[in-house]
Amino acid sequence: MGNRMTQNIDAEITVTNGAAGATAGTDTVAIQFNGPNGEDAVERYTVPWYLSNDEYGNSLSTTSTDVTSNAIGTDGLLIELSSNVAGFMTCESDGDVDLAIVIPSGKTVYLVLVMPDGHLVISDAITYAT
Repeated sequence: MGNRMTQNIDAEITVTNGAAGATAGTDTVAIQFNGPNGEDAVERYTVPWYLSNDEYGNSLSTTSTDVTSNAIGTDGLLIELSSNVAGFMTCESDGDVDLAIVIPSGKTVYLVLVMPDGHLVISDAITYAT
């Protein structure tokens, strides 16, 4: 078995507040993983993720109170280890992941990615869209 060195990778997160329903709003979150020189990733990466109630990633959101559901869109893989609020995500070979995150009325969360070198990439606010 070969030994593979982890490259420095980064990610960009784009949040689009979506349509509001009676009790929850669906926001789309697009993630682009980037290689060491800022170019789109050219292979799959898996990183831990969690949803936080704070813009610095210092708290873990609460299932069903802060987040109704998460679902992968057309790109990537989402593995939930703690129902709706934490797990792993894998990008496609071009670095793309997209999610649909459903937030209850009056709530705000932040998507936090834990990169291989330990730094955090934190989204803008994901909020209930009115």
